[in-house]
Amino acid sequence: MTQTDILIIGGGPAGMVASMTCRQYYPSKRVTVVKEQEKSLVPCGIPYVFGNLLESPEDDMIPCGERSEKMGVKLYHDRIVEIDFDEKVAIGESGERYGYEKLILATGSVPREPKISNWDAEGVFFVPKDPDYILQMHARVQEMETIAVIGTGFIGVEIAGELAHKGKKVHLVGSRLLKHAFDPELSDYMEQKMLHENITFHKDRRSKEILVNEQDRAVGVAFDDGERIACDGVILATGYRANTELAKKSGLSLRQGETIYVDEYMRTTREDVFAIGDCAEKRHFLTKRTVPIMLASTATAEARVAAANLYKINLVKSFSGTIDIFSTVIGGTCFASAGITEEDAAKHRINTVSATVIGSDKHPAKLPNNHKQAVKLVAMANSGIVIGAQVIGSIDTGEMINILGVIIEKRMTVFDLLNLQVATHPLLTSGPTAYPIVQAAQNIVVGHIGS
Repeated sequence: MTQTDILIIGGGPAGMVASMTCRQYYPSKRVTVVKEQEKSLVPCGIPYVFGNLLESPEDDMIPCGERSEKMGVKLYHDRIVEIDFDEKVAIGESGERYGYEKLILATGSVPREPKISNWDAEGVFFVPKDPDYILQMHARVQEMETIAVIGTGFIGVEIAGELAHKGKKVHLVGSRLLKHAFDPELSDYMEQKMLHENITFHKDRRSKEILVNEQDRAVGVAFDDGERIACDGVILATGYRANTELAKKSGLSLRQGETIYVDEYMRTTREDVFAIGDCAEKRHFLTKRTVPIMLASTATAEARVAAANLYKINLVKSFSGTIDIFSTVIGGTCFASAGITEEDAAKHRINTVSATVIGSDKHPAKLPNNHKQAVKLVAMANSGIVIGAQVIGSIDTGEMINILGVIIEKRMTVFDLLNLQVATHPLLTSGPTAYPIVQAAQNIVVGHIGS
């Protein structure tokens, strides 16, 4: 029996941040992490393993042992197969029993099996957060010339872009690019930036079957309208589902989408048991409905909340739902979003107003390395509360969306933004006379609010 005070099952971003935060809050407590692999992947870095940004898959892998030892965290490589909540014991596949005072489940997510025939054929790959799988997948993909990527979310779009830049011929299959994060006009602009001679985009097409040869190896994809395309292999970037088999088997309460129910302190329905990251329930910040959002930024924030409240309530979660904050780079242009899109707001019957400002990220615009910049704000029609933002621009777009994320999270209004004080510089930002966030807010106030 291995006895510890705080047991964390799972060693992804949520689990490792939880372990380090627990050591900070409770230096006298023993903290133990049980995870399956010796190394961890940086999830957001996986697409770039297949392109030119990382020389090898190992560049995206983090050895956890040395880091854990420095933090005073005990690390075991094992797979937990059963939890006895009454006895406060987790049982590993190795036969080892791990006793605990407090338990944090951070079991993450796994690729969702698509409704496509022959998805398990040779030459068909998912995109799991599994270092060994990604190593093998990387080696196989290097041998292929033409690859079909099914899925137009962030993982699918980024992998398709990296493979194309590597010289592969890519068939990208799915709906509008990043449709849940961006409104149509921004998706259309992404499409212009992304498509070149190495990428064929089969827009709004549904894959019905993966075609195989006599050796049961993938050789093409058939669409539901009968069209077929040939390829050497297929990458399924069709989303993830919460990894909650262990929780379900052990009797924890699950919610819509088979995620683990948690309250604002990340507590489950069992005493002294918490859940964080992709396996835990996520609620939309506006609709309050369960949503399948899986982000490392959300997971690590939850880890800090759970760690702070393990033994007593010390910290109230400042966010009452995920704001869906994203960023990516396509064709050298950065795209970022936070909150709800105007299109999705309409589907939820939310009355909104919006404004888009297009300008330059330098002032004056004739400065070298100037880049086109566009900022779209979405606000509640009656109150002016900002509920969504989308940005196109250069490298500073990632930080601008973080500012907008705070604005959304703190329920600031377009009126508040009229007085936003920002540091501007000709080489770093657009001009103070027409700073895009302020200007978009101004346009909403003048054109819509109160009219």
